[in-house]
Amino acid sequence: QLGQVERRSFLAFALSGIAGTVTSAKLRLFNPRELPLLGYVSPDESETLAFWDVTTLAASFLDGSAGLDGFADLGSGTLFGTRSVSAADNGTVIEIDLNAAALAALTAAAGGEFVIGGALTSLSGTTDQYVFGFTMAAFVADHTRQLVLEVAPALPVPEPSTLLLAGTGFMLLGLTRRARQRRGTS
Repeated sequence: QLGQVERRSFLAFALSGIAGTVTSAKLRLFNPRELPLLGYVSPDESETLAFWDVTTLAASFLDGSAGLDGFADLGSGTLFGTRSVSAADNGTVIEIDLNAAALAALTAAAGGEFVIGGALTSLSGTTDQYVFGFTMAAFVADHTRQLVLEVAPALPVPEPSTLLLAGTGFMLLGLTRRARQRRGTS
C-alpha cells in the first residue's frame, strides 16, 4: 500500500528445463535497504506476505489489460506460501517455502510458464505499508528473484514402437513355451 493505493505483485518463471516431479520449492527475493529508501515500510512490527496461484496470463499484467480481475487474482485462489516480514528483512534475501499445492502446480507447469501472485494480507490503516519497495531501482545492487526447485527425475516413457516390439517378443515367448508344453518338453 503506497499513497493509500494497494498494489500486488506477480512473478513469472520459465520452466522449460524442468521435467519430473517437483519435491521442494522456495522463492528467494531480495528486499532492498538503500537508505533513506527501505524495502520494508510499515507502522506495524511485521506484515504477512502471501503468494497464490495465478490464472491470469502474465502478458495481461505486462500490457495493462489484466484489470480488476487480474488484481484480485494476484491475492486470491490457492495459497502457495506465507511469511512474516519486518524491518529486520531490509537488505536481505527473503526466502519463502512453497507448500504442497505449489509443488503440484509447479510439476503440472513443467516445460511451460509458472506465474505466482503476491500481496501483503495484514494491511491496516491508510499509511504506507510495503515490502520489496524500490526493488527494480537502478541504485539497488541486488535484484535477486529466484525460484529454487528440487526435482525428482521423470521416469522414461517408452516409445510406442518399443512397446510394440516388447509385446511381440513376450507373445512369441508365450507361444514357444506353449508349443514345448504340448510336445512334453520344457
